Amino acid sequence: MLACTAAALALAGCSAPETDGDSAPPTESAPSAEESATGAGTDAPEEAETPSGPEVQATSGAVVDGFPSAIPPLPDSEVVLSSVQPAADGQPVVANLTMRTTSSEEDVLEFYSDHFEDADFEPVGDPSSDADVTSQSYHSDEAGQTLAVSIAPDPDGGDGLLVSVGGKVLP
Repeated sequence: MLACTAAALALAGCSAPETDGDSAPPTESAPSAEESATGAGTDAPEEAETPSGPEVQATSGAVVDGFPSAIPPLPDSEVVLSSVQPAADGQPVVANLTMRTTSSEEDVLEFYSDHFEDADFEPVGDPSSDADVTSQSYHSDEAGQTLAVSIAPDPDGGDGLLVSVGGKVLP
């Protein structure tokens, strides 16, 4: 399961658009009248800029270097996986922290509610539950930061919980 989570995080935002297989390949459009008159588009083809973002950094069992302080590990928890995708200066990074804990769901929600509200994040509605997963989202107007806390029973069994906290935050 951890390998799937890491792979999903690493590929987030990096996949090509889906097609139904019946779509024709993209074609070049004819130059506009203005381009034809000025000669634009008749020289060597323009090089397409390929978006190249920073690499996702991830590690198991510890908090990865460069992880934002806006997302603290839950006290008395075991870090399962952490990842961060750096961004340009002044821009939010994408980060995720997954932990195991024996704390109660209420204690987890209270810890992150207190922490995020102290950091000028506001809750988006009330915590919600779907099946066995409880989640709470937060946002901050500064740089469009968003965070989500998800709590589920530990799939490895026992009385523990698996807590995932992630989103886009300033480093």
